[in-house]
Amino acid sequence: MAKKKKNTLFEKLSTRFHILLVNEKTLEKKKLFSSSTSNLLASMLFIFVLLIATSFLLIYFTPLKEYFRGYSTVELRESSIENSLKLDSLEKLYITQTRYLNSIKDLLAGNISYEDISQDSIRLQSNDNNIELELIKPNAEDSLLRALVEEEDKYNAFDISGERFTTVLFPPVNGTLSDRFNLENKHYGVDIAMPENSPVHSISEGIVVFSEWTTETGYVIIVEHLNGLTSIYKHNASIIKFQGETVETGEIIGFTGNTGELTTGPHLHFELWFQGEPVDPESYIEF
Repeated sequence: MAKKKKNTLFEKLSTRFHILLVNEKTLEKKKLFSSSTSNLLASMLFIFVLLIATSFLLIYFTPLKEYFRGYSTVELRESSIENSLKLDSLEKLYITQTRYLNSIKDLLAGNISYEDISQDSIRLQSNDNNIELELIKPNAEDSLLRALVEEEDKYNAFDISGERFTTVLFPPVNGTLSDRFNLENKHYGVDIAMPENSPVHSISEGIVVFSEWTTETGYVIIVEHLNGLTSIYKHNASIIKFQGETVETGEIIGFTGNTGELTTGPHLHFELWFQGEPVDPESYIEF
């Protein structure tokens, strides 16, 4: 009996086949298509490569690539650089404000004197190198302009430590002065006797830089104004403005009280600082 000859790989790939459709009722056959195995494999490979190429082009040339890790647009890169610069600036500002608030806290706690805080202790040191500033010799035009400005400044409303200050200040409260400003006794403000829970007003527009409880002076709120002016309100019964909030001239920021270890009765201890040095509030506010 003769052995059945095995088909080679080439013969298997070249073998053609038909796909037919058969009518169930009439058994009529209808050829759908015919092909060989090799043609079918080649067609499938072509379709696969076409799908891959289409997907790549669609992702590469459309905004869809932004959803894939590792891809970024020009706008996204520019935004990242801009945000990085803003973050660096905010970080420097945060460090400066933190040092400033720490200095204020030490001052309120009595750990440092106002002479220490008026120096460069609250300034941010960007590096350890000392930068020497060259002295600029004024010319004739500069001297003339300086003399003109000094002549005009004689008519300004206020003069604090040689600096001109023209802002009209709103009285924080209207009461009776029980203790006045005394630099020698380190009493850097005035005490105003007031009934408890009387409203305390901001003397000018500004931003709250400190609003917390302290052991010695109770509830304290500090507002930083324009032109290097800072106002401090101590021994409050409560405060309604908090750090970072902005206040307007005459706006209520708290209520008078009798809080803290250093209090002697219901009153408001009010301090006015200019360029890091305390000044007498009576010279600029009518209580």
